Order: sequence, then structure tokens, then C-alpha cells
Amino acid sequence: MTDKLDVVGIGNAMVDAMIPSSKEEVEKNNLNRDSMNLIDEDLKNSLHKNYSIKEMIGGGSLGNSMFGITSFGGNGSFIGKIKNDEIGIFLQKDMVREGLQFPLGFTSPDISTGCCTIFVEDDGTRTMCTFLGAGTLISPEDIYPEHIRSHKIAYLEGYLWDNQNAKMAMKKMVDICKEDNQQIAFTLSDLFCVDRHRDSFKELIENNVDILFANEDEIKAQCQSNSFDKAVEYAKSLNMIVAITRSENGSVVVSNNEVIEINPVQVDRVVDTTGAGDLYAAGFLFGIAKNKDLATCGHYASIAAAEIISHYGARPLVKLSNLV
Repeated sequence: MTDKLDVVGIGNAMVDAMIPSSKEEVEKNNLNRDSMNLIDEDLKNSLHKNYSIKEMIGGGSLGNSMFGITSFGGNGSFIGKIKNDEIGIFLQKDMVREGLQFPLGFTSPDISTGCCTIFVEDDGTRTMCTFLGAGTLISPEDIYPEHIRSHKIAYLEGYLWDNQNAKMAMKKMVDICKEDNQQIAFTLSDLFCVDRHRDSFKELIENNVDILFANEDEIKAQCQSNSFDKAVEYAKSLNMIVAITRSENGSVVVSNNEVIEINPVQVDRVVDTTGAGDLYAAGFLFGIAKNKDLATCGHYASIAAAEIISHYGARPLVKLSNLV
């Protein structure tokens, strides 16, 4: 149906706070470098007090992808939970300005809106300190069929799997999407996320997913192998579309027994890798929504990832539609 929106996504609604930093500062705070750290509100407030924030921008993993889709000229809806506080108001205005629908509005009475504080090093390495806040409170009661239906693709964020209520909300959304004949896309999100949820991820993927996103380390962790060749064989066995990002080596798109090598789009200098995978997914999903072939979807994805790593922040500085 031509009147369907492109993508409906469910994920942790939050704002990204960018802090230029160094390996030494990251290690001084006892953080897992180059990964995602779950923190409480006290630590978030302390970090914001002790470091200078370069920029704040609506984000979170799913948010980055959804904003990327609108930059390509696509559209969609974000299903997430926020509070009527300073960060929540900022985030809602940001989404509306970029052309996204945010149908839930302010539904958290007490818990603050989520914030991801990101330390960015000179070589582009990023360390995320995530206060999930209100985003973790999303539950099946927040999932309304009228918000979910009439989209082409549903996109599920693996990070949300950490909370039981959120997991049930995602499963309810999956049921609605399947009834609505939507394709269901899922991202493994993070290496530690895979280690926490490997078995339940396996069940979700094999029973419900049509499009899977992972980086090389995540897909190897999911199939418990150190070999990329074995990870590709695992991807083939899933009988779905699997897009695997490989940093400077580009990406691989697996569809049944077909393996498509996608070359990276070169950049003059890597400034900040924050959101590279999220924007890769944005380009790929936009291509799928517009009925492009998989090689073209991969090329869109590479264009978006290349644009995002060429500057600070996970929001494109130019309209991605101008680059394709």
C-alpha cells in the first residue's frame, strides 16, 4: 500500500550528550572503553558536572536510525517513553522538527528521560554511558495497534531487551506487525547485549525476524564462533536478510545463500564513529522501504555510515537524500 509509512521503531528514547575526551579520562572513570556502559542518574549527573558537553542531540540507537531515515526523505514513527522534563521536551521537539511521529507523548510520571553521555576520543573511539531512565519503563500497555499499523517495516532495538516489561512490549508489537504484514528488522545492538541475551535473541530471530543487523563481533558472538566465515554460514542458515558491518572493510549482506560484498564509502578522516551502525541501518531500511535491491540498500547504508563518521555526533550534517 502506497499510503503506508516507511518504518515504525521501538527503542530507548533518549538524548545524546557528546563529550570530547581521551582514553585516560575514560579509564579514570572505570568505564568499559569503546562499548556501552549502563549507569545510574547520580553518575550521569556527576559526568555532566565534571566534563564539558560539546553538543546535545536527540538520539539513542533507534533514534539515530530514525533520524537517518528522515534525512533520506523517508518517514516513520518512534515508539518510546519519555518524561515531561527538560530533556524529554527537547527530544520530542527534535523528533517533530525532523518529521517523525512520536505518538506516545509524555507518559513517564516520575523517572527522568534517558540520556546517553558519550566520550569521543580523537581517533573516533566512543564510550557510551547510558542512563536509560524512562525508556526502560515502556510496557505492553504503551503499545497501541493504531500507532503500529500502516508501516512497511518494524525496527526493534536489542538494547531494549534488558527490561522484562519492554521485552513484552516488543513481543506485543511484533504480533501487531505480523498481522499487518510488516517486515520485522532487529539489531543485536551491542556485544555485551548479545552475551546477556543470546538464547532469547536466538528465539526472537528464528521465529520473528526478516532483517537482522549486526557488526562482525556481534554476529560471531551470537553464533559463538571466532571465525567470520562461520558467522557468514550462520547468517545463511537463518534464511533471512542479514547485514553485517565490518568497519573499514565495508559490510556483507547475506540473503539465503547469496553473499553480497558492500564496499565502504571512503572518508578523508574518521572523526567520530558514534552512530555508524545506526546510520547504516537507516540507509538499508530506507532502501528496503523503497523496494531497492540489496546491493543498493547496502550502498545507501554505506553512504550514511560514511557521512556520520566524518564529524562529531550521530545526526547527518547534510541531507542524506542529496548523497544518493
